Amino acid sequence: MLLNRSSGIKGLTAFCLLALVTLSFWGWLYIWDSPLFSNWTALEKYSFYNEFLLIGVFSRMDAKRFVHGPYREFVEAVRSTGRQAFMGLFAVFIVSFALQDASLSRPFLFSYIPCLCLTLLFSNYILPNWLSQMIYGVDRPERVALVGTLQQAAQIKPWIERKRMIGLEAVGLICPNGDYGQPSKEADPTLPLLGSLDQLNEIVQQQAVSHLIVMDLLIGSDRLRQITQVCEGSAVRLLAIDNLDSYFNHNTMVFEDDGVRLIGLREEPLESPVNRMIKRIMDLAIAVPVVVLILPFTTLLVYLCQRLQSPGPVLYKQKRSGLLGRTFMIYKYRTMHVNNDNEARQASKNDQRVFPLGVWMRKLNLDEFPQFINVVLGEMSVVGPRPHMLQHDELFVKVMKNYMVRRFVHPGISGWAQVRGFRGEIITEQDVRNRVEADIYYLENWSLSLDCLIILKTIKQCLFPLRTAY
Repeated sequence: MLLNRSSGIKGLTAFCLLALVTLSFWGWLYIWDSPLFSNWTALEKYSFYNEFLLIGVFSRMDAKRFVHGPYREFVEAVRSTGRQAFMGLFAVFIVSFALQDASLSRPFLFSYIPCLCLTLLFSNYILPNWLSQMIYGVDRPERVALVGTLQQAAQIKPWIERKRMIGLEAVGLICPNGDYGQPSKEADPTLPLLGSLDQLNEIVQQQAVSHLIVMDLLIGSDRLRQITQVCEGSAVRLLAIDNLDSYFNHNTMVFEDDGVRLIGLREEPLESPVNRMIKRIMDLAIAVPVVVLILPFTTLLVYLCQRLQSPGPVLYKQKRSGLLGRTFMIYKYRTMHVNNDNEARQASKNDQRVFPLGVWMRKLNLDEFPQFINVVLGEMSVVGPRPHMLQHDELFVKVMKNYMVRRFVHPGISGWAQVRGFRGEIITEQDVRNRVEADIYYLENWSLSLDCLIILKTIKQCLFPLRTAY
């Protein structure tokens, strides 16, 4: 199957890459200090570090981001090379530091970096094509016919071209109705029309088709059964492109649970009880010390500021919407005068309702500190989508229909939207979209490292406030 070919080439490339890195390591060591090879103890030590170099390199072999453009393969190879070289050398330095080993030659390691990078770049960019050509280039050509329209064929053309390295070659297009349809810019003159689905059996035999790729499942169940029967009876491998995203008008994911295959709209890492436990432990590890050690001091400071400029209650309480829409009372230090015209109105620049020292409290995010009480109570998290006022929820959902998806996780004191600069007064609909898109990205891509990154960025913004902070 196609997947086995691709994964097989990747596995073989990985094995060759590790072998080449090992050869380059020992080869450069021999060039650098050939007398060392007469010292068996030193060779054992360098063998030990070679193993950690390989572990570091291997740990980043599959960490690829898909990129677009005419030089996609080269850009991906350069990115992978950089990550692998960094992690490999980082592993070596960490081990040598932990062991306090002064016998490892630092000049050798630094001089080896260019050799390592060239070896990795060769292995990531040139080696896969060489291996594919040797294995699939001559003896096992695979003739692929596409079922669908010209527009659909144009969309997967870049993928087909990349799969030539494992022996796949598109021989033509089978249109359900037997014609190309309206000519368009996407028309590919190298992709001839083979006929209609009614002629599928003859086409498969005449063209010696070994793979058939259905590009649109909407051709109907009867047609799909017909295609399956022909392929099974003619020893043709049948593949179908997963275009569920176009049906739902949303990115989808397919997974299996207890023998049932299901389709979901998004990944939700925080649905895992292990991830929830990790996040809750981190919340308490941060919030409890803040509530016990810092909050009494900040409360006294805020109380004195309020006595000077705006006497009244220290805390401001307001209903907000939390996990799954459950309301809770959020706590903040009061930064506005007690009697203002409209508490539901967003704070804006030069807002007369905010007393002077309250402006600085808001800029430095000092007014948010009491929300650590909400974190301890389990109503909020340190990191998550910011909870808006209930009146604003009703307005924002009219701008973005998926606004309520934010409620799948606990609201946070800070979030991905805020550290990216999407904070302050919401003026335009685009302001809403920016925040919601950032919040949904956080929901779908949560990780402990992402939470730590947001916390660090939040601390930076507290020390160096953004212009949108008011």
